[in-house]
Amino acid sequence: MNGLYDGEFAGYKIASSDELNTALREAVVAIDANVLLDLYRFRYQTSKDLIKTFKSLENRLVVPHQALREFWRHRQRAQGSPRGATKTATDALSKSAQAMSNALTTWAKAVGVDDDELSALTGRVDGFLGSLRETVQELLHDADAERTGDPILEQLEELLAGKVTQPLTSEEHAECVAEANRRIENEQPPGYKDAHKEDADATDGGTGDYLVWYQATRYAQQQGQDLILVTRDEKEDWWWRQPSEFIGPRPELALEYYELSGHRLFLMRPADLLSRASVLEVEVDQESSLDAERVTDEEEDPDPVVAAWTRDAVAALLDLLDVEAPVQANALRLATPDRGGRVTREEVYALGNYDDDRMLRGFTRPFRRLTESLQRKGVVPAGVPQIFIARYPDGVKTSYFSVPEEVPPLLDELTTSRPR
Repeated sequence: MNGLYDGEFAGYKIASSDELNTALREAVVAIDANVLLDLYRFRYQTSKDLIKTFKSLENRLVVPHQALREFWRHRQRAQGSPRGATKTATDALSKSAQAMSNALTTWAKAVGVDDDELSALTGRVDGFLGSLRETVQELLHDADAERTGDPILEQLEELLAGKVTQPLTSEEHAECVAEANRRIENEQPPGYKDAHKEDADATDGGTGDYLVWYQATRYAQQQGQDLILVTRDEKEDWWWRQPSEFIGPRPELALEYYELSGHRLFLMRPADLLSRASVLEVEVDQESSLDAERVTDEEEDPDPVVAAWTRDAVAALLDLLDVEAPVQANALRLATPDRGGRVTREEVYALGNYDDDRMLRGFTRPFRRLTESLQRKGVVPAGVPQIFIARYPDGVKTSYFSVPEEVPPLLDELTTSRPR
C-alpha cells in the first residue's frame, strides 16, 4: 500500500520552512546564469551579501557548465546595465523638462500670464529636474567608485574555482539538445517558455534551460543529495504557482529528480536565499533581500506586449488554422465574451475527439507558429500577446485556455459577419 506522496505523487510534496532550512544546510546548491549576471544589477551591498552566502556553502556549491557559458555570453550587457539604466532615466528627465515647459507655455498663452512669470515657472521646472539628473549621475558615480575594476569577476574567480561541472561530450550534448527540443515541442518543463528567445545561442537554440537542468540534476545525483536550484527565472516552466505565490518547483520536475536520484528538488530565488542566510550563519543587510526582489520585478520582459489583436489579424489566423489545425481553430472560436474568453480542457477534448489519456502539451504550438508566419508578412502586428494560452491552476495539467481581453469581441464580430 502507498501513501499520499508515494510513486507518481512524489512531486506534489510542498516543502515546509524547516525542510527548506535543512536543505540549505545539506543539499547541493546549483546556481543559474541569471543569478550570476544579477550580481552586476544588484546594489553593491546585495552582491556582496549574496557572494558571502555562496561562500558559506563551500563544496556544496556548483555551477552547471551551461550556466557559465551563458554568463560569459551575456556578461558585458549585464555589466553595463546600471549605466544604461542611468542614461534612460536622465534622458526621460530631459524629455519631461521639455514637455513641462511646453505645457506651461501653452497654458500661459491661454490665461494671459506675462513672460516674466512664465520664465520664473519654467526656471523652477528646469532647476528641479536638473537637480534630479545630477543626483542620478552622482549615485552612479558612487556605485562605480565602489566597483573599481571588476570586483564581481574577481570574487567569482575565487568562489567558482573547482565548482563548475565538466562540459558535456559532443554525443551527450547532441542527445540533450534533441531531448530539449522534444520537451519544447510538447511544452514539457523546463525551458519551453524560453524557446523563442531572440538571443538564443546558434548551436543550442532555446535549449539552454534544459542543459542547465540536466547538468545540475546529474551532478546532484552523483553526490547522492537533495538539490536546490537557485534561479531568478519565475516562469511557469520552472515554478508551481498558485496564482502568483511561489509554491515550489513544478511537480513534474520534482518527480523527475526524485525518480532519477531518490532525493528532493527545491527551487529558490536570490531573494529567498538571502532571506534565509541566517540558517547558514551568514549576516546580511536587511535590505538585500528586498533589493533582489526589486531587480526581479524590474527585469525586462523578453517578449513585451506592445500591440493588440485586430479583427483582420484574428480572421487571417483563423483562416490558416482552418487548413492546418482545425481543432485549434474551432477551440479559438469558442473563446467568446459569453464564455469569458475561456475554453475548458473538456471542450478541447470533445472538439478533437481525443482519448482521455492524451496530453495537451503542444496544443498551443500551431497558434504561435502561424502567428509568427503572419507577423513576417505584416498581417499580424508585431508584439501582440499569445492568442491562446494554456492555464495550469494545479501546476500540472492544463485546466483551461484563455485569450487576450480584446479577442472575444473580435470573435463575436467575425461570427456575425461570417457565420459558419
